[in-house]
Amino acid sequence: MSEPHILETRIHADGTQSAQANSTPTADQRGCEMRVLPNRAIPVVFIPGIMGSNLKLTAKRRSELDKSNNISWRPEAAMDSLAMVFKSPAQRQMMLDPEATEVDRYDLNDPEANKRHKNVSGVSYIHVPGSKNGVENKDERDRQARLKGWSEVMFSSYGDLLQTLESRLNQMCMEGRPRDSWTSGKRDAVGVDPKRWGASGGEVLSADELATASDAWYPVHAIGYNWLRSNGEAAKDVAQRIREIIAYYKKLKFDCSKVIVVTHSMGGLVGRALIHPDYGNAQDVVAGIVHGAMPAVGAAAAYKRIRMGFEGSGIVGYIAKKVLGDTGPKVTAVLANSAGGLQLLPSERYGASWLKATVDGKEVLSLPKSDPYSEIYTVQDKWYRLINPEWVNPAKLKSSSLKLTNRKIFLAQELHQDIGATYHQTTYLSYGADLKQKAWGDVSWQTSPAPFLGGGASQILGITRLNIEEPASEWQTLKDDGCGTIVLRDGQPNNARQRFSAEIADPAQPGDGTVPAERSAQEPVREGQARIAYPQTGYEHQDSFKDDAVIASTLHAVCKIALQSFTWKTCS
Repeated sequence: MSEPHILETRIHADGTQSAQANSTPTADQRGCEMRVLPNRAIPVVFIPGIMGSNLKLTAKRRSELDKSNNISWRPEAAMDSLAMVFKSPAQRQMMLDPEATEVDRYDLNDPEANKRHKNVSGVSYIHVPGSKNGVENKDERDRQARLKGWSEVMFSSYGDLLQTLESRLNQMCMEGRPRDSWTSGKRDAVGVDPKRWGASGGEVLSADELATASDAWYPVHAIGYNWLRSNGEAAKDVAQRIREIIAYYKKLKFDCSKVIVVTHSMGGLVGRALIHPDYGNAQDVVAGIVHGAMPAVGAAAAYKRIRMGFEGSGIVGYIAKKVLGDTGPKVTAVLANSAGGLQLLPSERYGASWLKATVDGKEVLSLPKSDPYSEIYTVQDKWYRLINPEWVNPAKLKSSSLKLTNRKIFLAQELHQDIGATYHQTTYLSYGADLKQKAWGDVSWQTSPAPFLGGGASQILGITRLNIEEPASEWQTLKDDGCGTIVLRDGQPNNARQRFSAEIADPAQPGDGTVPAERSAQEPVREGQARIAYPQTGYEHQDSFKDDAVIASTLHAVCKIALQSFTWKTCS
């Protein structure tokens, strides 16, 4: 008997399904088969990291800046990104003001929307229930992706993940058997021991399990948020949009009750606040969370960057740090006014003694003892302070001041304490633990003679010997260049004219270049909160979701969460 002709099943606005068959010659005796679609939808929602959501300016701020467009932050807009290289601290503060920005979402009513959101173009696959090969028209694929929020996040970093999730999760099996993409290639996930992705344990995803999980539609959405504002506030916004997504699929008559969340970096803090009753309060609609590169208890790199700017090597890295801010004044003007940015600082759970100073290899300062907020972040009379008050408000905005920054710091402490032990009961975790991608687990100020023309000539020439006295906490700042070098004096009467320098040493702990594995990324493992953790190597923080092992382990985790969180017709 000939194979039947498979009709394309269409789903209508009211949720009904239909298929159309055409008359055929009498010689064509094939039957026609209409396949009823799964009635369950399990949306997969991606939450990006800091600076991973595109922002636009309010009309008022655009007018104040006399700007030709309202782009605040859209790193894939080449000319706007290049312009950031030349922005002063004051201009950066104006451009990236939490009070004058909002998420730049795709708006169908905007005639320029497709042009504006062209960062999402050339999408390879978008699933539509009933379509054998997904959306056929390339322009429609791009439009559908934008409607799912893909263009409101940094597609150059996250597009690979979003497209892979969309295509693989909605093309799991053919005739009940796993497709080749699930069983072969660098991103195969069926029959693979999780140890291959770095896990110490965990169960293999079997072919039968994949067949079971395939009885659902997995539409992939991205939700941007205003990363300049508090992660707690972002969690409330994300929770509302998740409920809107669920309501949309329910309106289409799908059984849709929960989503699976995938996060990157600071998005992990948003994801944890999302399920906290005092913030997102969305624990009832989240089936599980897959975290990638999460600074679970903060990252000391935040302190380093506020003091001396972002780092970056090579041509791409050099341009990136220029765009992000390559000096302390440029970064402080943004992050000192950003509740979200300040929430990336190490919390109490990060541990003690991560801020150090050394003289000739001898440790002379080790902080915090217990409370980084009062011992480091809000102190003003110490050389190792986090915030230089002269850098906080270069634009002279009424909404900015050192007092308000300190208030944001203590609100960061409140959020850290609230979500510190909050993890979804079904949590999967991937993170970098790479000695080739070292991160600042500790920040160490190392002393040396002052610059030749800055008081260090006699020491450099060997005329006098550098003799720095303690206590290091009483050293006094004479000059801070904003690039990581400060000139100090020790304040002792017998050394009144002596000057010396202190510089932040290079990172030394395994990580992903930003988040240290031991101090922060491993925290959910220590707390027993990770169903499976995948410590990995070979990628840098921002590009973690371009790595084959990260994407394959994420596919594995999403399938396992779906299998564990829902009741299925068949169970192997």
